[in-house]
Amino acid sequence: MGVVIKQSFWGTVISYIGVIVGYVNTLYVRVEYLDLGQIGLFTLITSNAMMVSPVSSLGMGSSFVKYFPSFEKGSNNQFFSFLFLITLGGNALVLFVCYLFKDAITLRYLVNAPSYVDYLSITAIIIVSNSFFDLFFSYSRSIKKVIFPSFLRDIFLRLGALLLVIGFTMDWWDFDGAVIGLGVNYSLAFLSLIAQLMIKHGFRFDFQFVFISKEWGLKLFRFGSYSMLLAGSFALINNATYDQVTTILGPEMNGIFTTCFFIAMIVEMPRRNMSKVVGPILSEEFEKQNMDEVSRLYKRGSITMSIIGMLLFIGIITNLQDLFDFIPKGSEFQMGFWIVTGVCATKLMLMISSFGGEIINFSHLYRYNLFFQVLAAIMLVSMNHFLIRTYGLNGAVISYFTAITVHIVMKLLFVKYHFGIHPFVRSHIPLLVIGTVITLGAYLFQPALNPVLKIAIRSILTTLVFVFLIYKFRISADINKIIHSTFERFLKINLPK
Repeated sequence: MGVVIKQSFWGTVISYIGVIVGYVNTLYVRVEYLDLGQIGLFTLITSNAMMVSPVSSLGMGSSFVKYFPSFEKGSNNQFFSFLFLITLGGNALVLFVCYLFKDAITLRYLVNAPSYVDYLSITAIIIVSNSFFDLFFSYSRSIKKVIFPSFLRDIFLRLGALLLVIGFTMDWWDFDGAVIGLGVNYSLAFLSLIAQLMIKHGFRFDFQFVFISKEWGLKLFRFGSYSMLLAGSFALINNATYDQVTTILGPEMNGIFTTCFFIAMIVEMPRRNMSKVVGPILSEEFEKQNMDEVSRLYKRGSITMSIIGMLLFIGIITNLQDLFDFIPKGSEFQMGFWIVTGVCATKLMLMISSFGGEIINFSHLYRYNLFFQVLAAIMLVSMNHFLIRTYGLNGAVISYFTAITVHIVMKLLFVKYHFGIHPFVRSHIPLLVIGTVITLGAYLFQPALNPVLKIAIRSILTTLVFVFLIYKFRISADINKIIHSTFERFLKINLPK
Protein backbone atom coordinates (compact mmCIF):
# COMPACT_ATOMS: atom_id res chain seq x y z
CA MET A 1 0.00 0.00 0.00
CA GLY A 2 2.94 2.32 0.69
CA VAL A 3 4.13 1.94 -2.90
CA VAL A 4 0.67 2.82 -4.24
CA ILE A 5 0.41 5.92 -2.03
CA LYS A 6 3.90 7.07 -3.01
CA GLN A 7 3.24 6.58 -6.72
CA SER A 8 -0.17 8.28 -6.49
CA PHE A 9 1.23 11.24 -4.54
CA TRP A 10 4.09 11.93 -6.94
CA GLY A 11 1.86 11.27 -9.93
CA THR A 12 -0.50 13.99 -8.69
CA VAL A 13 2.37 16.41 -8.01
CA ILE A 14 3.77 15.80 -11.50
CA SER A 15 0.38 16.32 -13.15
CA TYR A 16 -0.07 19.71 -11.46
CA ILE A 17 3.47 20.83 -12.35
CA GLY A 18 2.64 19.81 -15.91
CA VAL A 19 -0.47 21.98 -15.82
CA ILE A 20 1.61 24.97 -14.69
CA VAL A 21 4.11 24.40 -17.51
CA GLY A 22 1.20 24.03 -19.93
CA TYR A 23 -0.36 27.31 -18.80
CA VAL A 24 2.95 29.20 -19.11
CA ASN A 25 3.41 27.78 -22.60
CA THR A 26 -0.17 28.26 -23.81
CA LEU A 27 -1.08 31.59 -22.21
CA TYR A 28 2.21 33.42 -22.50
CA VAL A 29 5.03 31.94 -24.60
CA ARG A 30 2.99 30.76 -27.59
CA VAL A 31 0.70 33.77 -27.74
CA GLU A 32 3.68 36.13 -27.34
CA TYR A 33 5.99 34.64 -29.95
CA LEU A 34 3.78 32.77 -32.44
CA ASP A 35 1.07 34.20 -34.65
CA LEU A 36 -2.44 32.73 -34.47
CA GLY A 37 -1.93 30.55 -37.53
CA GLN A 38 1.26 29.05 -36.10
CA ILE A 39 -0.46 28.38 -32.76
CA GLY A 40 -3.29 26.63 -34.60
CA LEU A 41 -0.91 24.49 -36.68
CA PHE A 42 1.25 23.59 -33.66
CA THR A 43 -1.81 22.31 -31.83
CA LEU A 44 -3.37 20.62 -34.87
CA ILE A 45 -0.29 18.47 -35.52
CA THR A 46 -0.39 16.95 -32.03
CA SER A 47 -4.18 16.83 -31.64
CA ASN A 48 -4.62 14.92 -34.90
CA ALA A 49 -1.98 12.46 -33.76
CA MET A 50 -3.76 12.03 -30.41
CA MET A 51 -6.96 11.29 -32.32
CA VAL A 52 -5.43 8.51 -34.40
CA SER A 53 -2.95 6.85 -32.02
CA PRO A 54 -5.65 5.02 -29.96
CA VAL A 55 -6.69 3.30 -33.19
CA SER A 56 -3.14 2.43 -34.24
CA SER A 57 -2.43 0.91 -30.80
CA LEU A 58 -5.48 -1.38 -31.17
CA GLY A 59 -6.21 -1.19 -27.44
CA MET A 60 -3.17 -3.30 -26.54
CA GLY A 61 -2.10 -1.10 -23.60
CA SER A 62 -5.38 -1.63 -21.75
CA SER A 63 -5.29 -5.32 -22.65
CA PHE A 64 -1.89 -5.72 -21.01
CA VAL A 65 -3.06 -4.01 -17.79
CA LYS A 66 -6.18 -6.19 -17.67
CA TYR A 67 -4.48 -9.55 -18.31
CA PHE A 68 -1.12 -8.86 -16.64
CA PRO A 69 -2.13 -10.68 -13.40
CA SER A 70 -3.07 -13.80 -15.38
CA PHE A 71 0.49 -14.56 -16.39
CA GLU A 72 3.44 -15.80 -14.39
CA LYS A 73 6.28 -13.35 -13.82
CA GLY A 74 8.50 -15.13 -16.31
CA SER A 75 5.94 -14.99 -19.11
CA ASN A 76 4.85 -11.36 -18.73
CA ASN A 77 7.57 -10.15 -21.09
CA GLN A 78 6.48 -12.74 -23.64
CA PHE A 79 2.91 -11.51 -23.40
CA PHE A 80 4.00 -7.87 -23.66
CA SER A 81 6.27 -8.59 -26.64
CA PHE A 82 3.34 -10.23 -28.40
CA LEU A 83 1.24 -7.10 -27.83
CA PHE A 84 4.16 -4.95 -29.00
CA LEU A 85 4.12 -6.74 -32.35
CA ILE A 86 0.34 -6.28 -32.62
CA THR A 87 0.79 -2.55 -31.92
CA LEU A 88 3.53 -2.43 -34.54
CA GLY A 89 1.14 -4.03 -37.02
CA GLY A 90 -1.64 -1.61 -36.07
CA ASN A 91 0.63 1.37 -36.73
CA ALA A 92 1.77 -0.07 -40.04
CA LEU A 93 -1.86 -0.60 -41.08
CA VAL A 94 -2.94 2.93 -40.10
CA LEU A 95 0.01 4.53 -41.90
CA PHE A 96 -0.64 2.40 -44.98
CA VAL A 97 -4.31 3.47 -45.05
CA CYS A 98 -3.25 7.11 -44.63
CA TYR A 99 -0.83 6.68 -47.54
CA LEU A 100 -3.58 5.22 -49.73
CA PHE A 101 -5.85 8.19 -48.95
CA LYS A 102 -3.10 10.80 -49.01
CA ASP A 103 -4.77 12.75 -51.81
CA ALA A 104 -8.10 12.91 -49.97
CA ILE A 105 -6.35 14.00 -46.76
CA THR A 106 -4.43 16.67 -48.66
CA LEU A 107 -7.60 17.93 -50.32
CA ARG A 108 -9.27 18.25 -46.90
CA TYR A 109 -6.73 20.88 -45.77
CA LEU A 110 -5.89 22.47 -49.11
CA VAL A 111 -8.42 25.34 -48.92
CA ASN A 112 -8.08 26.72 -45.38
CA ALA A 113 -4.90 25.11 -44.02
CA PRO A 114 -2.57 24.23 -46.93
CA SER A 115 0.55 24.64 -44.79
CA TYR A 116 -0.54 21.67 -42.62
CA VAL A 117 -0.05 19.33 -45.59
CA ASP A 118 3.71 19.86 -45.29
CA TYR A 119 3.61 18.52 -41.72
CA LEU A 120 1.61 15.31 -42.24
CA SER A 121 4.79 13.25 -41.81
CA ILE A 122 5.36 14.84 -38.36
CA THR A 123 1.82 13.88 -37.37
CA ALA A 124 2.63 10.31 -38.46
CA ILE A 125 5.79 10.24 -36.31
CA ILE A 126 3.82 11.42 -33.27
CA ILE A 127 1.09 8.83 -33.93
CA VAL A 128 3.62 5.99 -33.81
CA SER A 129 5.61 7.40 -30.88
CA ASN A 130 2.51 8.10 -28.78
CA SER A 131 0.93 4.69 -29.40
CA PHE A 132 4.10 2.92 -28.27
CA PHE A 133 4.52 5.32 -25.35
CA ASP A 134 1.02 4.40 -24.15
CA LEU A 135 1.85 0.70 -24.49
CA PHE A 136 5.02 0.99 -22.40
CA PHE A 137 3.20 3.26 -19.94
CA SER A 138 0.80 0.35 -19.45
CA TYR A 139 3.76 -1.90 -18.64
CA SER A 140 4.94 0.65 -16.05
CA ARG A 141 1.45 0.85 -14.53
CA SER A 142 1.31 -2.93 -14.25
CA ILE A 143 4.54 -3.07 -12.24
CA LYS A 144 3.40 0.01 -10.22
CA LYS A 145 6.15 2.31 -11.48
CA VAL A 146 4.36 5.36 -12.86
CA ILE A 147 6.43 8.29 -11.60
CA PHE A 148 8.92 8.43 -14.49
CA PRO A 149 6.41 7.86 -17.31
CA SER A 150 4.10 10.44 -15.69
CA PHE A 151 7.02 12.87 -15.69
CA LEU A 152 7.64 12.19 -19.37
CA ARG A 153 3.99 12.63 -20.33
CA ASP A 154 3.05 15.60 -18.14
CA ILE A 155 6.29 17.57 -17.86
CA PHE A 156 8.92 16.42 -20.39
CA LEU A 157 6.63 16.72 -23.43
CA ARG A 158 5.33 20.13 -22.33
CA LEU A 159 8.78 21.44 -21.50
CA GLY A 160 9.96 20.18 -24.88
CA ALA A 161 7.16 22.06 -26.66
CA LEU A 162 8.01 25.17 -24.62
CA LEU A 163 11.69 24.98 -25.55
CA LEU A 164 10.83 24.53 -29.22
CA VAL A 165 8.94 27.84 -29.22
CA ILE A 166 11.72 29.58 -27.25
CA GLY A 167 14.28 28.26 -29.72
CA PHE A 168 12.19 29.63 -32.57
CA THR A 169 12.09 33.08 -30.96
CA MET A 170 15.89 32.97 -30.40
CA ASP A 171 16.45 32.09 -34.10
CA TRP A 172 18.00 28.76 -33.22
CA TRP A 173 15.65 27.24 -35.80
CA ASP A 174 12.80 28.36 -38.02
CA PHE A 175 9.13 27.38 -37.59
CA ASP A 176 9.65 24.24 -39.72
CA GLY A 177 12.44 23.23 -37.35
CA ALA A 178 10.14 23.75 -34.34
CA VAL A 179 7.50 21.52 -35.93
CA ILE A 180 10.08 18.83 -36.71
CA GLY A 181 11.11 19.13 -33.08
CA LEU A 182 7.60 18.05 -32.04
CA GLY A 183 8.23 14.69 -33.68
CA VAL A 184 11.64 14.46 -32.02
CA ASN A 185 10.10 15.39 -28.66
CA TYR A 186 7.57 12.55 -28.72
CA SER A 187 10.16 10.09 -30.04
CA LEU A 188 12.56 10.96 -27.23
CA ALA A 189 9.82 10.46 -24.62
CA PHE A 190 9.03 7.00 -26.02
CA LEU A 191 12.69 5.95 -26.25
CA SER A 192 13.47 7.33 -22.77
CA LEU A 193 10.69 5.22 -21.28
CA ILE A 194 11.98 2.05 -22.96
CA ALA A 195 15.53 2.79 -21.78
CA GLN A 196 14.37 3.39 -18.20
CA LEU A 197 12.38 0.14 -18.12
CA MET A 198 15.34 -1.82 -19.50
CA ILE A 199 18.02 -0.26 -17.29
CA LYS A 200 16.16 0.14 -14.00
CA HIS A 201 13.46 -2.55 -14.12
CA GLY A 202 15.09 -5.27 -16.20
CA PHE A 203 12.60 -5.27 -19.09
CA ARG A 204 13.57 -7.43 -22.05
CA PHE A 205 11.70 -8.40 -25.19
CA ASP A 206 10.87 -12.10 -25.41
CA PHE A 207 9.32 -13.21 -28.67
CA GLN A 208 8.39 -16.78 -27.68
CA PHE A 209 4.62 -17.01 -28.06
CA VAL A 210 3.89 -20.69 -27.55
CA PHE A 211 1.63 -19.87 -24.60
CA ILE A 212 -0.73 -17.61 -26.62
CA SER A 213 -3.68 -19.93 -27.26
CA LYS A 214 -6.66 -19.39 -29.53
CA GLU A 215 -8.82 -18.68 -26.46
CA TRP A 216 -6.44 -15.93 -25.34
CA GLY A 217 -6.37 -14.56 -28.86
CA LEU A 218 -10.15 -14.15 -28.84
CA LYS A 219 -10.04 -12.52 -25.40
CA LEU A 220 -7.44 -10.05 -26.61
CA PHE A 221 -9.41 -9.30 -29.76
CA ARG A 222 -12.64 -8.63 -27.88
CA PHE A 223 -11.16 -6.55 -25.07
CA GLY A 224 -8.67 -4.82 -27.38
CA SER A 225 -11.47 -3.82 -29.76
CA TYR A 226 -13.54 -2.50 -26.84
CA SER A 227 -10.57 -0.53 -25.45
CA MET A 228 -9.65 0.83 -28.88
CA LEU A 229 -13.18 2.11 -29.54
CA LEU A 230 -13.46 3.56 -26.03
CA ALA A 231 -10.11 5.36 -26.23
CA GLY A 232 -10.70 6.36 -29.85
CA SER A 233 -14.09 7.93 -29.15
CA PHE A 234 -12.66 9.73 -26.11
CA ALA A 235 -9.80 11.08 -28.24
CA LEU A 236 -12.31 12.13 -30.89
CA ILE A 237 -14.34 14.12 -28.35
CA ASN A 238 -11.19 15.86 -27.09
CA ASN A 239 -9.51 16.58 -30.44
CA ALA A 240 -11.93 16.45 -33.38
CA THR A 241 -13.09 20.06 -32.93
CA TYR A 242 -9.53 21.37 -33.40
CA ASP A 243 -9.36 19.64 -36.77
CA GLN A 244 -12.82 20.78 -37.86
CA VAL A 245 -12.22 24.40 -36.83
CA THR A 246 -8.99 24.38 -38.85
CA THR A 247 -10.46 22.88 -42.01
CA ILE A 248 -13.58 25.11 -41.92
CA LEU A 249 -12.26 28.40 -40.49
CA GLY A 250 -8.48 28.13 -40.82
CA PRO A 251 -5.52 27.64 -38.44
CA GLU A 252 -5.79 31.21 -37.09
CA MET A 253 -9.23 30.50 -35.65
CA ASN A 254 -7.96 27.19 -34.31
CA GLY A 255 -5.21 29.12 -32.52
CA ILE A 256 -7.89 31.15 -30.72
CA PHE A 257 -10.09 28.11 -30.04
CA THR A 258 -7.33 25.89 -28.63
CA THR A 259 -5.96 28.63 -26.36
CA CYS A 260 -9.39 29.55 -24.97
CA PHE A 261 -10.36 25.88 -24.57
CA PHE A 262 -7.19 25.26 -22.56
CA ILE A 263 -8.02 28.12 -20.17
CA ALA A 264 -11.26 26.34 -19.21
CA MET A 265 -9.72 22.88 -18.81
CA ILE A 266 -8.55 23.58 -15.24
CA VAL A 267 -12.15 23.32 -13.94
CA GLU A 268 -12.11 19.55 -14.51
CA MET A 269 -8.55 18.85 -13.34
CA PRO A 270 -9.47 17.80 -9.75
CA ARG A 271 -11.94 15.22 -11.08
CA ARG A 272 -9.23 13.38 -12.99
CA ASN A 273 -7.16 12.79 -9.87
CA MET A 274 -10.17 11.97 -7.68
CA SER A 275 -11.41 9.37 -10.16
CA LYS A 276 -8.08 7.54 -9.91
CA VAL A 277 -8.58 7.22 -6.16
CA VAL A 278 -12.29 6.36 -6.28
CA GLY A 279 -12.00 3.81 -9.09
CA PRO A 280 -10.46 0.96 -7.03
CA ILE A 281 -12.88 1.68 -4.16
CA LEU A 282 -15.90 1.42 -6.47
CA SER A 283 -14.51 -1.81 -7.92
CA GLU A 284 -14.21 -3.28 -4.41
CA GLU A 285 -17.73 -2.18 -3.39
CA PHE A 286 -19.24 -3.68 -6.55
CA GLU A 287 -17.42 -6.90 -5.76
CA LYS A 288 -19.14 -6.86 -2.34
CA GLN A 289 -22.44 -5.77 -3.98
CA ASN A 290 -22.53 -2.92 -1.47
CA MET A 291 -24.70 -0.41 -3.35
CA ASP A 292 -25.26 1.72 -0.25
CA GLU A 293 -21.57 2.58 -0.19
CA VAL A 294 -21.53 3.15 -3.96
CA SER A 295 -24.42 5.58 -3.56
CA ARG A 296 -22.66 7.34 -0.70
CA LEU A 297 -19.48 7.78 -2.77
CA TYR A 298 -21.58 8.98 -5.71
CA LYS A 299 -23.22 11.72 -3.61
CA ARG A 300 -20.13 12.72 -1.62
CA GLY A 301 -18.11 12.91 -4.79
CA SER A 302 -20.72 15.13 -6.43
CA ILE A 303 -21.03 17.73 -3.67
CA THR A 304 -17.26 17.85 -3.07
CA MET A 305 -16.41 18.23 -6.75
CA SER A 306 -19.28 20.70 -7.19
CA ILE A 307 -17.73 22.98 -4.56
CA ILE A 308 -14.24 22.77 -6.08
CA GLY A 309 -15.57 23.13 -9.62
CA MET A 310 -17.77 26.08 -8.66
CA LEU A 311 -14.84 27.95 -7.10
CA LEU A 312 -12.66 27.37 -10.19
CA PHE A 313 -15.56 28.34 -12.47
CA ILE A 314 -16.09 31.62 -10.59
CA GLY A 315 -12.36 32.37 -10.64
CA ILE A 316 -12.03 31.92 -14.39
CA ILE A 317 -15.25 33.60 -15.49
CA THR A 318 -14.96 36.70 -13.28
CA ASN A 319 -11.28 37.24 -14.14
CA LEU A 320 -11.53 36.44 -17.83
CA GLN A 321 -11.64 40.01 -19.15
CA ASP A 322 -8.63 40.98 -17.04
CA LEU A 323 -6.81 37.87 -18.25
CA PHE A 324 -7.43 38.94 -21.86
CA ASP A 325 -6.15 42.42 -20.97
CA PHE A 326 -2.99 40.86 -19.51
CA ILE A 327 -1.91 38.12 -21.94
CA PRO A 328 -0.19 38.93 -25.24
CA LYS A 329 -2.60 39.38 -28.20
CA GLY A 330 -5.42 39.49 -25.63
CA SER A 331 -7.58 41.69 -27.87
CA GLU A 332 -7.60 38.95 -30.52
CA PHE A 333 -8.48 36.25 -27.99
CA GLN A 334 -11.44 38.23 -26.67
CA MET A 335 -13.58 36.74 -29.41
CA GLY A 336 -13.12 33.47 -27.52
CA PHE A 337 -15.03 34.73 -24.45
CA TRP A 338 -17.95 32.36 -25.08
CA ILE A 339 -15.56 29.49 -25.75
CA VAL A 340 -14.12 29.80 -22.24
CA THR A 341 -17.57 30.33 -20.70
CA GLY A 342 -19.19 27.40 -22.52
CA VAL A 343 -16.36 24.96 -21.84
CA CYS A 344 -16.17 26.05 -18.16
CA ALA A 345 -19.90 25.40 -17.81
CA THR A 346 -19.50 21.99 -19.44
CA LYS A 347 -16.63 21.02 -17.16
CA LEU A 348 -18.61 22.20 -14.11
CA MET A 349 -21.47 19.90 -15.12
CA LEU A 350 -18.99 17.03 -15.37
CA MET A 351 -17.85 17.76 -11.82
CA ILE A 352 -21.44 17.91 -10.53
CA SER A 353 -22.32 14.64 -12.27
CA SER A 354 -19.74 12.88 -10.09
CA PHE A 355 -18.57 9.35 -10.92
CA GLY A 356 -21.42 8.06 -13.07
CA GLY A 357 -19.05 6.85 -15.79
CA GLU A 358 -16.85 5.08 -13.25
CA ILE A 359 -19.88 3.40 -11.66
CA ILE A 360 -20.94 2.03 -15.04
CA ASN A 361 -17.35 1.06 -15.87
CA PHE A 362 -16.89 -1.02 -12.71
CA SER A 363 -20.26 -2.73 -12.98
CA HIS A 364 -21.30 -5.66 -15.14
CA LEU A 365 -22.84 -3.14 -17.55
CA TYR A 366 -19.49 -1.53 -18.37
CA ARG A 367 -19.90 -1.89 -22.14
CA TYR A 368 -22.65 0.76 -22.15
CA ASN A 369 -19.97 3.36 -21.46
CA LEU A 370 -18.70 2.69 -24.97
CA PHE A 371 -22.17 3.24 -26.44
CA PHE A 372 -22.59 6.57 -24.64
CA GLN A 373 -19.13 7.78 -25.61
CA VAL A 374 -19.38 6.81 -29.27
CA LEU A 375 -22.80 8.48 -29.48
CA ALA A 376 -21.37 11.68 -27.95
CA ALA A 377 -18.46 11.63 -30.40
CA ILE A 378 -20.79 11.19 -33.39
CA MET A 379 -23.01 14.01 -32.12
CA LEU A 380 -20.05 16.33 -31.64
CA VAL A 381 -18.54 15.75 -35.07
CA SER A 382 -21.92 15.96 -36.84
CA MET A 383 -22.98 19.16 -35.08
CA ASN A 384 -19.56 20.74 -35.65
CA HIS A 385 -19.93 20.14 -39.38
CA PHE A 386 -22.98 22.39 -39.53
CA LEU A 387 -22.70 24.77 -36.59
CA ILE A 388 -19.09 25.89 -37.17
CA ARG A 389 -20.04 26.92 -40.70
CA THR A 390 -23.06 28.83 -39.40
CA TYR A 391 -21.83 30.36 -36.12
CA GLY A 392 -18.04 30.13 -36.35
CA LEU A 393 -16.16 29.47 -33.11
CA ASN A 394 -19.35 29.86 -31.07
CA GLY A 395 -20.83 27.03 -33.13
CA ALA A 396 -17.99 24.76 -31.96
CA VAL A 397 -18.80 25.65 -28.34
CA ILE A 398 -22.51 24.96 -28.85
CA SER A 399 -21.64 21.54 -30.30
CA TYR A 400 -19.30 20.67 -27.43
CA PHE A 401 -21.71 21.86 -24.73
CA THR A 402 -24.65 19.97 -26.28
CA ALA A 403 -22.80 16.71 -26.94
CA ILE A 404 -21.24 16.53 -23.48
CA THR A 405 -24.50 17.53 -21.77
CA VAL A 406 -26.35 14.73 -23.56
CA HIS A 407 -23.52 12.36 -22.62
CA ILE A 408 -23.80 13.36 -18.94
CA VAL A 409 -27.59 13.10 -18.85
CA MET A 410 -27.58 9.66 -20.50
CA LYS A 411 -25.19 8.32 -17.86
CA LEU A 412 -27.14 9.91 -15.00
CA LEU A 413 -30.40 8.35 -16.23
CA PHE A 414 -28.72 5.00 -16.89
CA VAL A 415 -27.25 4.81 -13.38
CA LYS A 416 -30.57 5.89 -11.85
CA TYR A 417 -32.55 3.29 -13.84
CA HIS A 418 -30.21 0.31 -13.34
CA PHE A 419 -28.84 0.99 -9.86
CA GLY A 420 -31.49 3.27 -8.34
CA ILE A 421 -29.01 5.94 -7.25
CA HIS A 422 -28.29 9.56 -8.17
CA PRO A 423 -25.54 12.05 -7.15
CA PHE A 424 -27.67 14.95 -5.94
CA VAL A 425 -28.18 16.10 -2.34
CA ARG A 426 -30.04 19.03 -0.79
CA SER A 427 -26.79 20.95 -0.32
CA HIS A 428 -26.58 21.46 -4.08
CA ILE A 429 -29.34 24.10 -3.86
CA PRO A 430 -27.62 26.47 -1.36
CA LEU A 431 -24.34 25.86 -3.19
CA LEU A 432 -25.94 27.06 -6.42
CA VAL A 433 -27.26 30.16 -4.65
CA ILE A 434 -23.88 30.91 -3.07
CA GLY A 435 -22.11 30.43 -6.39
CA THR A 436 -24.52 32.72 -8.25
CA VAL A 437 -24.32 35.52 -5.65
CA ILE A 438 -20.50 35.41 -5.48
CA THR A 439 -20.18 35.32 -9.27
CA LEU A 440 -22.30 38.47 -9.58
CA GLY A 441 -20.45 40.20 -6.76
CA ALA A 442 -17.01 39.34 -8.13
CA TYR A 443 -18.03 40.37 -11.63
CA LEU A 444 -19.17 43.79 -10.38
CA PHE A 445 -15.99 44.26 -8.34
CA GLN A 446 -13.88 46.36 -10.73
CA PRO A 447 -11.24 48.38 -8.86
CA ALA A 448 -9.12 50.82 -10.87
CA LEU A 449 -5.96 48.69 -10.85
CA ASN A 450 -3.83 46.92 -13.42
CA PRO A 451 -5.16 43.51 -14.59
CA VAL A 452 -2.72 41.40 -12.56
CA LEU A 453 -3.56 43.12 -9.26
CA LYS A 454 -7.29 42.96 -10.05
CA ILE A 455 -7.05 39.21 -10.70
CA ALA A 456 -5.07 38.64 -7.50
CA ILE A 457 -7.31 40.74 -5.22
CA ARG A 458 -10.57 39.48 -6.73
CA SER A 459 -9.42 35.85 -6.53
CA ILE A 460 -8.34 36.13 -2.89
CA LEU A 461 -11.55 37.87 -1.79
CA THR A 462 -13.73 35.48 -3.79
CA THR A 463 -12.01 32.44 -2.32
CA LEU A 464 -12.25 33.70 1.27
CA VAL A 465 -15.94 34.59 1.00
CA PHE A 466 -16.79 31.39 -0.86
CA VAL A 467 -14.97 29.11 1.60
CA PHE A 468 -16.51 30.95 4.58
CA LEU A 469 -20.06 30.51 3.22
CA ILE A 470 -19.44 26.86 2.33
CA TYR A 471 -18.19 26.27 5.87
CA LYS A 472 -20.92 28.34 7.54
CA PHE A 473 -23.80 26.61 5.78
CA ARG A 474 -22.19 23.13 6.11
CA ILE A 475 -22.49 22.39 2.42
CA SER A 476 -20.07 19.46 2.62
CA ALA A 477 -18.97 17.49 5.68
CA ASP A 478 -15.76 16.50 3.90
CA ILE A 479 -14.84 20.11 3.07
CA ASN A 480 -15.62 21.19 6.65
CA LYS A 481 -13.31 18.46 7.99
CA ILE A 482 -10.53 19.70 5.71
CA ILE A 483 -11.06 23.29 6.93
CA HIS A 484 -11.04 22.13 10.59
CA SER A 485 -7.87 20.08 10.18
CA THR A 486 -6.15 22.92 8.29
CA PHE A 487 -6.86 25.46 11.04
CA GLU A 488 -5.87 23.03 13.79
CA ARG A 489 -2.68 21.84 12.13
CA PHE A 490 -1.25 25.03 10.67
CA LEU A 491 -2.88 27.86 12.65
CA LYS A 492 -3.35 26.02 15.96
CA ILE A 493 -6.97 27.20 16.05
CA ASN A 494 -9.83 24.90 17.05
CA LEU A 495 -12.94 25.90 15.15
CA PRO A 496 -16.38 25.15 16.64
CA LYS A 497 -17.93 22.00 15.24
